[in-house]
Amino acid sequence: MKGTFSSLHPNAEIFKYIDQDKPLWWKLFREDPDLHVEIRKDNYLNIYYLGGSIAKVAFKKKEFVAEIHHKYLDQKNPHNKTYLPLDLASLDREKLSRIKLKIEGNLRERDYEHPSEKRIQGEMLLKNSNYIDSEFQYNQGSNNKKLRIDLVELNDKKLTFIELKGISDNRLRNDEKSNHKTPEIIEQMNTYKSFIETHKKDLLDYYTKLIKIKQNLRLLPVHDLEFKVNPIPKLIIVNTYKKS
Repeated sequence: MKGTFSSLHPNAEIFKYIDQDKPLWWKLFREDPDLHVEIRKDNYLNIYYLGGSIAKVAFKKKEFVAEIHHKYLDQKNPHNKTYLPLDLASLDREKLSRIKLKIEGNLRERDYEHPSEKRIQGEMLLKNSNYIDSEFQYNQGSNNKKLRIDLVELNDKKLTFIELKGISDNRLRNDEKSNHKTPEIIEQMNTYKSFIETHKKDLLDYYTKLIKIKQNLRLLPVHDLEFKVNPIPKLIIVNTYKKS
């Protein structure tokens, strides 16, 4: 089933053909020190720059196909589609640089003292190889409610799930109108804790597969696959204040 733990397959064609053919676009993405590549449950890739998604790459009908958010491309979008095809065959360093500039321009529109959480996350991923995954998502129950965890860390044989917040995020604080008793972040962390407890074995099996795939594609250094799941999620609050 799509979107479930069991939908990730280490022997999926996309991983086999990347390893076998080593396409030029893959080399471009993997060797760029500014980018990070994530493996997703339904056997596709997300490539990120400063938290902005440069490409979603899948394997369909024996070929690689990619898409990108329209605001990161130079071309017109007459049909107002959110995502447009990205031609991997014609992708080169120059085109990749232009996409990066578009992402940077989008980020500069924000208040410098309130940077995008995605940007903070992207910078952290590039600095610490213990972060083995980001934007982990799980669809809960029949109402299709989505749970999303910012970072996953493997350190000291322990897999830890991390929520990331900028210090100016209102969800960290009491609010007289909406959450005067409990800040939203407390409820969020309790939800994560309950999720981890319920799916402990699934998470262990899933991340064993994901690490094997990433190591085979040379996206991660070698990790010991004998690890346990930390039942307590971690909260990281990043101080983004500049003026005081």
